Amino acid sequence: MCGICGYIGKNNGVGKVVEGLKILEYRGYDSCGIAYIENNKLKLVKTIEGVDELYNLTCDKSSNFVIGHTRWATHGGVSEKNAHPHISSSKKLAMVHNGIIENYRELKDKLDANYYSETDSEVFLNLIDSKSGDLLTKVIDASKEVKGTFAIIILSEDGEIVLGKRESPLYLSNVGDELYIASDILALSGENFYTLKDDEFARIKNFEISFYNKNKEKIHKKQEKIKKNEAFLENFYKTHMENEIFETKNVLLKTLKEYENEAIFSKIKLPKNLKSISLIACGTAYHASLMGAEYFKEVGIDARAYLASEFRYGRELLNKNTLYIFVSQSGETADTIAAAKLVKSHKLNTLALTNTPNSLLNRICKNVLPTFAGREIAVASTKAYSCQVWSLYLFSLYLAGKKLPSERANSNFPFINFDEKFIKEIASYKKVFFIGRDLDYITAMEASLKLKEITYINCFAIASGELKHGTLALIDKDAVVIAICTQEKIKTKLLSNLEEIKARGGKVIVVSQFDDFKDFSCVKLSKFDELFMPIVSVIPMQFLALKICELFGYNPDKPRNLAKSVTVE
Repeated sequence: MCGICGYIGKNNGVGKVVEGLKILEYRGYDSCGIAYIENNKLKLVKTIEGVDELYNLTCDKSSNFVIGHTRWATHGGVSEKNAHPHISSSKKLAMVHNGIIENYRELKDKLDANYYSETDSEVFLNLIDSKSGDLLTKVIDASKEVKGTFAIIILSEDGEIVLGKRESPLYLSNVGDELYIASDILALSGENFYTLKDDEFARIKNFEISFYNKNKEKIHKKQEKIKKNEAFLENFYKTHMENEIFETKNVLLKTLKEYENEAIFSKIKLPKNLKSISLIACGTAYHASLMGAEYFKEVGIDARAYLASEFRYGRELLNKNTLYIFVSQSGETADTIAAAKLVKSHKLNTLALTNTPNSLLNRICKNVLPTFAGREIAVASTKAYSCQVWSLYLFSLYLAGKKLPSERANSNFPFINFDEKFIKEIASYKKVFFIGRDLDYITAMEASLKLKEITYINCFAIASGELKHGTLALIDKDAVVIAICTQEKIKTKLLSNLEEIKARGGKVIVVSQFDDFKDFSCVKLSKFDELFMPIVSVIPMQFLALKICELFGYNPDKPRNLAKSVTVE
């Protein structure tokens, strides 16, 4: 599931909804579509060719009532029939849906309906249509029977709209006679918005909004101010990913400037007797959390990072003396949200580290530590990762009572460009391994993730010392090993590992600021404080992935099968 947009107003909403879907393309998707009312009938237009093609298919359409969706497949293959919106068996209701209905098979067996897709969403829609009462009653009653998550807009053929949500974001804004609905605030218009909380619903009838709880009781909601998350460079490069890599210096300086008087840190309410820190995240944010845990240990605080998708099933003992930090670029990551809700239910200290000011994670957690990366559009995170690592490093210094570094420390931040011959050589290998020790192993994990995300190369990150415990069996002339070494204490051990690789015919490339690797191909880094070097060393690895991706002819901004904001578990 991915992006939702809706429009109700006195003007033509078709173009406005398609424009909103264009804004949400960055989240990743495989198909898209709109539903609208024409001559009191519901019409659908869907395509697997992208939002630009959707525009071509709908540019001559006009309607005051429009809903749209960009889909990231969870149930059913990529096809027009599985694309959203869906229409009910009766043809009287259309729906867009983010989330997963876990008991859809059980519900489908109970319903007497015709199905046009393989999706769980269509089952939910027909469940709604099978209920009695007005549209609001139908939606609320049906929602009580579904297990799982949802953000939905239901459009009836008479122009009434009902929306609701459970553990998947949904927002509304009104500008004059126009009402906008979206799963991401970026796609709204105006300066203010409404947020639906879990199991809250809204009805839009005769261009007026009313809100309800799960008991069908009318409730009052206040509007909130949209907080801007500005970008730094305006598409100076040919892809968003390249643009964002080269924004890294600016966002690090921006973050340092925002933190320098420590006002943001001082607002964080810590446990009275802080003994440990747990960091919970997914994917790239998990790698940032692993790095953050090492920074906290460096200043004497016990810390550990957890995968959010595993946290709820582990045997971690929740503790009132622990600060729980939830890291997410979007602030909407479903597994991280679920873990945060679990910790919050125990009334423990929670902190959201996010790049999105109005996110759901910010609302759940007691404290917020914002990063200042600006809007990140490419699915593969680059500048936001560096900003997360940097923010956690600065926070660790604050907790230790240490002075934050001066702005001059980053004023000559380095970037590395690779020649075409080097890119082609790396891309020619059948097996790619990233290795490192200590902090460099974490960087190796992130470097490997970036390469596989956008080039689809089957690559791995290995702790250098573990090579001889199994992985060395894979090293031969078809393997290239990229070794990251930015920590003085690991140079000697790593050199031994590199000789083992060389002896077995593997190609070795070292990424380092040290001069100890003259017998190997080397990507030379500028010298900074060792605790800052993980940010310095990850950037050429991001750039390497980008250039190989472009060599293969892929789009680095929209890798296949992936979404920017993962709102399903």
